[in-house]
Amino acid sequence: MEHSFDIDRIVNKYVREEALSPEENAFLQQWLQADPAREAIINDIKNQTDWMKDSLRQMQQTSNSRIWDRVSSRLEEEGYWKPEGAAVEVPVVPISAGRHWWRKLAAAVAVAAIAGGGYWVVRHGSRGAVVPEAQPQVAATKPADAQPGGNRAVLTLSNGQQINLDNSGNGVVASQGNMNVTKLGDGQLAYNKASGASAAAALFNTLSTPRAGQFTLTLPDGSKVWLNNASSIRYPVAFTGATREVELNGEAYFEIAKDASHPFRVAVHKADRTSTIEVLGTSFNIMAYDDEGAERTTLVEGSVRFVSGNASALLKPEEQSVLDEKGSLKTLDHVNIAEITAWKNGFFHFDHASLETTMRQLARWYDVDVKYEGNIPDQQFMGKIQRNLPLSAVLKGLENEHVHFQLDGRQLVVKP
Repeated sequence: MEHSFDIDRIVNKYVREEALSPEENAFLQQWLQADPAREAIINDIKNQTDWMKDSLRQMQQTSNSRIWDRVSSRLEEEGYWKPEGAAVEVPVVPISAGRHWWRKLAAAVAVAAIAGGGYWVVRHGSRGAVVPEAQPQVAATKPADAQPGGNRAVLTLSNGQQINLDNSGNGVVASQGNMNVTKLGDGQLAYNKASGASAAAALFNTLSTPRAGQFTLTLPDGSKVWLNNASSIRYPVAFTGATREVELNGEAYFEIAKDASHPFRVAVHKADRTSTIEVLGTSFNIMAYDDEGAERTTLVEGSVRFVSGNASALLKPEEQSVLDEKGSLKTLDHVNIAEITAWKNGFFHFDHASLETTMRQLARWYDVDVKYEGNIPDQQFMGKIQRNLPLSAVLKGLENEHVHFQLDGRQLVVKP
């Protein structure tokens, strides 16, 4: 009688140091001997901490795919893994100094799995069980692809003149009162006092990004703002009053220059209401798109107070204020900072993200419109991938047996 073995299940048992049957052990050894890189990967993971073992435990129910075949081959293809004697450098994913090597491997596996169609989809209600995607179908002809966004923005001066920063060269692009507006390159704009200039009147500029755009702004006080796609920020060209105040639509990450005598405030406009973030010196992320159900302010470090009408919340690091569509305010603690600020660092980061949330992120970054067809089961996505990949690469990773994608020009069709 011929036996059929699931190598993913056997590898999971082996990594968790569970007993293998003689037949399972023989099959594992045969599989390991087929490629020396497999044994190196598995043994490095096996010898690391329980964190990795717990992550692998989630893959136990992957009965019909060959995750390890896809991941190991993709690691080698894309340069995330360096087989014996190879010249490929690792890692591709930036990891902060001092972390163990297994964290680099874990991150590399996550990216490789996404890029190679091995992105794992968590079904809602499955108690965290991770199920693999069906192998993507190869089209007879390659469809038109959507390219990722980039450093694109329009600067609106106090007199209404608009400057397309995509096309302007580096250097001073405008003078506003006593300030020079300088494009520094690499999607950065800064305000610096002109030599010998007198005090400026109250002038305001607006920096706006389109869908598929992003830009970084250094304000006159030295505070830094990362503006995400489909967003805008209005600000004075010089802070002259008792407070420093700006206005935001969309999403931005702030690093505020400390000045206790001049508090910093962000007026957040979403739909038909305005909220206020009061700051002294801190780092935080505000997400307030009109097409998102809730407005979210996430504190990275320092202290901020969120105010909307009669409701307010004083946030501590790793806390998030959530203002829903009905005006109800709550505070979440120990939120995933890496997920929330990943866009600033050039990544999508999904942590149990719903299909709708994921599609809204892709729509804004790739400038596509999303259309849903049919009855699609609830989906949750986990993983991390660079934002500089074409849309087809991201969709290939997200697709599974429950959800499929079709890109037709600027329209992305999602169907079961």
